[in-house]
Amino acid sequence: MTDTLERCRVVWGRTDRIAAPPALRVVTDAIYRPDIGTAPWNLTGPDGALLEGAGGSQAKAEACADAVPHLYLGALAAHYGHFLVGTLGRLWPLLDWRGPPPRLLCHATGDPAALPFLAPILAAFGLTPDAVIRFDRPTRIPHLVLPAPSLKEQAFAHAVHAGLVQAIGRPFWQNTVVDGTARPAYLSKARLVVGISRLRNEAALEAALARRGVDIVYPEKLELPDLVRLFSERRVVMGTTGSAFHTAAFAAPGRRILGLNWAPHLNANFPLLDALNHTRGRYYHPVGTESGPDEGFHFGWWVPDPDAVAEDLVHRAAHFDDLDAIDADQDAARRRIAQGPLAERVARWLRRR
Repeated sequence: MTDTLERCRVVWGRTDRIAAPPALRVVTDAIYRPDIGTAPWNLTGPDGALLEGAGGSQAKAEACADAVPHLYLGALAAHYGHFLVGTLGRLWPLLDWRGPPPRLLCHATGDPAALPFLAPILAAFGLTPDAVIRFDRPTRIPHLVLPAPSLKEQAFAHAVHAGLVQAIGRPFWQNTVVDGTARPAYLSKARLVVGISRLRNEAALEAALARRGVDIVYPEKLELPDLVRLFSERRVVMGTTGSAFHTAAFAAPGRRILGLNWAPHLNANFPLLDALNHTRGRYYHPVGTESGPDEGFHFGWWVPDPDAVAEDLVHRAAHFDDLDAIDADQDAARRRIAQGPLAERVARWLRRR
């Protein structure tokens, strides 16, 4: 195995686990006001007390025509990853919902039905995207259920969030042979034209991995159930760090992930979501990686030796269950090199005393 990958040991953000459920309020005659001119949206109680959003607008509200309960989702994120670490955390009351199916109140700029991942997620609770509603005028809601989120990105996850993602994902993988395919799959972003980050020489890495027997998969081409099944069936899934890895939370417990990260520090969202389903994520920074601006993305990055990175990834996939020991040895070796010969001789002398 080449020494091209360095284990990401520093986490950017928090990964707090909270056993207690999030707060939940039931509000009678809540009032939702969308953006009106220069006034931002807000959600208030009948007395005008602010529940969500920003103060300012006190426009008169008309009564909601639908008397069924409304579950408040907040902003409906159109990006898959942002939905998983944002909007999804408001759905946890559906796990033990009693009574008539709710309407799902959100504020969004696009059509909820256009989000390809929304229908399979809501299907777990017997709902469809038609249940998601937006108000374009101030509206009084007779029965509003207002949950605090069960997950906040780079911060915390309540225990109930694990139950939420498992309830959504279980129907997708329960009839598959878990870990039935030993051949690794690599999740590529090479065909994306917009996004958060892009590995500029990913095509070269793909080719090197394919020569070594790794299947190349483009996750944006798969429906959510198919991607969940892939995570469940494959013994190891590889890729650059991104939203697709969050799908492992829906898959069979104990997934194995090998992630390439553009920096030595790792976004806390990855270990935060990994812990929900006992996912064993091992994330690495390719030595010598550089990054910079990239059109259509927040940034682009590249690795100096895609062939060596591919060789290292394949070896680590084959020895995944031993990676903690392998990486500890490599970390120790790097420290010895950094200390230099004199420091090593002093350390050996001190150990003999």
